[in-house]
Amino acid sequence: MPIAPRSNEDLLRAISYFGVLGQAEIKALAEASELRKTGRSGHLFKEGDRAEGLFIVRTGEFKITKGEEVQGDKEEREQILYIARPGRPIVDGVRFDGGAYPAGAVAMRVSSAILIRNEVLAALGERKPALFKALIDLRAHRSDRLVALVSDLSLRTVPARLASFLWALMCQREARGEEHLRMVRDLTTETVAARLGTVREEISRALASLERAGALAVTPDLIEIIDPAKLEAIAFGREKTQRR
Repeated sequence: MPIAPRSNEDLLRAISYFGVLGQAEIKALAEASELRKTGRSGHLFKEGDRAEGLFIVRTGEFKITKGEEVQGDKEEREQILYIARPGRPIVDGVRFDGGAYPAGAVAMRVSSAILIRNEVLAALGERKPALFKALIDLRAHRSDRLVALVSDLSLRTVPARLASFLWALMCQREARGEEHLRMVRDLTTETVAARLGTVREEISRALASLERAGALAVTPDLIEIIDPAKLEAIAFGREKTQRR
């Protein structure tokens, strides 16, 4: 039996930064929210469009991305900045200067999100300044993550970035009590490449490098982590992968 999505109020209460708001403010934001739905590969918003406000994912998942996967018949590189899943805020459109979205949001499957428009946020913020603090903290958190991403892309090798990605995925699955050493390859090579700021050929080479190093065993359908300690060492710079 499918799990019903949380109410708009529940989604807002689950955002830790909104803990500074009272029940009346949470209710006001929930009542002013709009539901947006989109099919797989549909845009929640496009880079360059006028920013509308704060989105919170209700169902499915969205990738926040720079560039496009395909333009006409020419394939382009894409950089996924982050992936937003149910309960996660998308803050790129929170601004009060009439500016545009700096990136686009694309549904990775049938998905939905609620939107609280900037006009609503500004009006409530005038009466409840704690809301502005919460929004600033949300934007600052996202900015910190983007700075970390830039550092990762510019200073680390693709095998190290891939090892870090797999290490984090392994830890997340272990924390949820799921199988974490044998991982079905449910993300396409193109999606992983876009998340790590490279191309699929480099991901294939990085997988082969990690396999030669003894950290992984790779098949078309499965990635098996053979040596978690070695994968961690490669991910965090304490060991270099073998090179041909």
